[in-house]
Amino acid sequence: MTTSTSTSTSTSTGTSTSTSTAAEEFAGVPSAPVIQRRWVTVATGGHVGGVFWHPQKPTVVLLHDAGAGARAWDDVLLALDRPAVALDLPGHGRSSRRGRGDYRPRRLAATLEETVRSFAPGGVPVVGAGFGALAAIALKAKFPHSAGRLVLVDALPGTLSAGLRLWPTPSPGFATRAEAAAWLEERGATDAARTAELETEQAADGTWSWRHHLGSLPADAPTALDDDTLWEQLAALPAPLLVRTEGGPLDTVSLDRFRAQVPDGDIVTVHADPQALADVLRPLTH
Repeated sequence: MTTSTSTSTSTSTGTSTSTSTAAEEFAGVPSAPVIQRRWVTVATGGHVGGVFWHPQKPTVVLLHDAGAGARAWDDVLLALDRPAVALDLPGHGRSSRRGRGDYRPRRLAATLEETVRSFAPGGVPVVGAGFGALAAIALKAKFPHSAGRLVLVDALPGTLSAGLRLWPTPSPGFATRAEAAAWLEERGATDAARTAELETEQAADGTWSWRHHLGSLPADAPTALDDDTLWEQLAALPAPLLVRTEGGPLDTVSLDRFRAQVPDGDIVTVHADPQALADVLRPLTH
């Protein structure tokens, strides 16, 4: 692991990027390769951050679920051991919030296209989990040449309500991160302690709140982040891959709908294990 550094550059597209490598941020990732956090300033406003694994050009882009961040992919990327970039979606992690709080998948497509073009040009596969899967569909549908094969993990349009109800507005502040973890556990979240560690930040008064915007959206913000109408776009995409974990959230009805409406798609079932997902992704990266 390298020591903390920071640099800024300008890209050929006119966007600006900055890079930091902070050993302490990734100290909890055992045997980690070189990992850097970078940002790109986008024309749609603000900046989008990404965590880069290995210094070479990324061979895959990963989009996290609602209320999470780029670090949600740590275990998968450690097992994958390929150059990759995991993004903080707008309004999440270290990426900028949107003043009106509009994070509907279709509204993110242009921002994600610019980010992917800056961070991982050349049409590499895009992997999305949960809400990130819908954002990936919207990206690929609107900008088909910006991304390679689409990989959806445990999510299809119209299936996200269970995960999204974790983030009511307003969600409370917490005296400690342990209190935030307990709040998540009460709502059935998995890996609550790690989520609380990665996705909370401390205010000047010592309290903790979520890094993401979902728990503090403006009153007039669009809150319907799921989008069943993305099925039409998904059906038109070339060879999307659906990865479902055993015991995961996708039911038989959703899987049958995918088979019927996305005849060019494939379904792979894996154990709920980072190594199993990494094994599926490895042949797609080169």
